[in-house]
Amino acid sequence: MNKIKIPLQTIITFLGVNVLEVKGPVDDVFVDNIADVAHTIESTLDWVNPVKKNKQQMAENSMAKVILVDKDVVYSDLLKKFGKTLIYVENPKAAFSLVGNAFFVQIEAPGIHPTAVIDPDTQIGENVFIGAFAVIGKAIIGDGCRISSFVRIYDNVIVGTNCYFKEGAVIGGPGFGFEKDENGNRFRFPQIGRVIIGNEVEVGANTCVDRGALSDTIIEDYVKIDNLCHIAHNVHLGKNVIITCSTAVGGSCVIGDNVWIGPNSTIRDQRKVGKNAFLGMGSVVMKDVPEGEVWAGNPARSIS
Repeated sequence: MNKIKIPLQTIITFLGVNVLEVKGPVDDVFVDNIADVAHTIESTLDWVNPVKKNKQQMAENSMAKVILVDKDVVYSDLLKKFGKTLIYVENPKAAFSLVGNAFFVQIEAPGIHPTAVIDPDTQIGENVFIGAFAVIGKAIIGDGCRISSFVRIYDNVIVGTNCYFKEGAVIGGPGFGFEKDENGNRFRFPQIGRVIIGNEVEVGANTCVDRGALSDTIIEDYVKIDNLCHIAHNVHLGKNVIITCSTAVGGSCVIGDNVWIGPNSTIRDQRKVGKNAFLGMGSVVMKDVPEGEVWAGNPARSIS
């Protein structure tokens, strides 16, 4: 990681109203890296996890000079002796993430790779990155999106702002729906719906999001979908849903806001998962899950 010397006052200004108080030196203090505990040095921006019981000890034992903490950490004589600076915030992990993303995470510069294939009727917003061999049909791509190499976005896909599609994601392909003819042979049910994706959505590598059959597949703001997942046609994912790796969500499922779905889970088609529910690793959901409950197992059942 390239080290960038960031004055402490710049970080404080950036965090703005998130900063409750600062104790310790500010002038002529800087940070130039973020790191895990084993690689923290004097110029690292460190943070103390608010769920830990030994927060005071963690702050006092840190090699870093600048530490993000919550109100439970006291600016002790030991911290003063070593000239450390505590930045008090409500959520140190969230504040650390904001600073890390803003100053230390390198992202692709906006632009379209010459090997990308884009329909001339596609609407592309400002500051969009489109990687090598991406293929985009007649779609709408909002400002600030990042579309990695080998992503396929079909026609009739609408993408909001600041979305991120990792390598090999397929968005808006026809769903898996079939009927039988008079001889019992299967043929396709029409798949003519759209995919509508909100703002700040992430779709993982080699994940497929199918378009709706007659209605639309809808993914609301801040949804995060991991690698190797399948989102079938007509699914509606509410705001802030987390879907972890290798999960399959069947057709016409409705997943409420703030649901967390564990790795390798399977949700049968037409099921409903209520807001704030939690599905454990490997859950096989055959029934509707009530709001706020914790389910796990095969078949999944309440363990709240």
